[in-house]
Amino acid sequence: MNNKWDESYNIEKYRYGEAPNLFFKQIIDTLPIGKILLPADGEGRNGVYAATRGWNVDAFDQSQQAKEKALRLAQKNSVNISFKVIDFEDISENYIVDSYDVIALTYVHLPEQLKAKYHRSLLPFLKIGGHIIIEGFSKEHVKHQQQNPLAGGPPHVEMMYSKEEILYIFESLKIEFLEEVEVELAEGIGHNGKASVIRFIGEKI
Repeated sequence: MNNKWDESYNIEKYRYGEAPNLFFKQIIDTLPIGKILLPADGEGRNGVYAATRGWNVDAFDQSQQAKEKALRLAQKNSVNISFKVIDFEDISENYIVDSYDVIALTYVHLPEQLKAKYHRSLLPFLKIGGHIIIEGFSKEHVKHQQQNPLAGGPPHVEMMYSKEEILYIFESLKIEFLEEVEVELAEGIGHNGKASVIRFIGEKI
């Protein structure tokens, strides 16, 4: 259990809202329905949305509080999701290799020394032809954080993404889409205002 995230999620409202991330929704809506894994899924907004679309959803997070809110959101939307309280180190003990059509990470920001290791640790669980989907803050987002405390994002620029990092981490994948773009976020109380983000889709070949 992660006390920092338990404290963050220990509020009545959903910190990042109940609606899915827009990029995640846009891509999920275009893919054939299958099985999806959502690491660090927080309060479940993306996992629950995928389930409403018919996806078989597995999700995990470090926070017990996140799990409880995710399951409440699933119940509210009359869907079922499987949600575990684990860390990236526990993936191999909890999930089956070659079993997911999609693995999606939305604003999952990891310490620099673990970033490549933890992202690559997901790849064995993706089927051939399966997709990794990512949206996260780019290193350019620091300027927006300085101007707007409500913009959100990790406390250290090293935890944010660059295109070069994505290409390095996922060098074994076919790059289907990679962009750095300025967006206007309105996701609960956690992400509000102008942001610089990296969006990525890669296919396992």
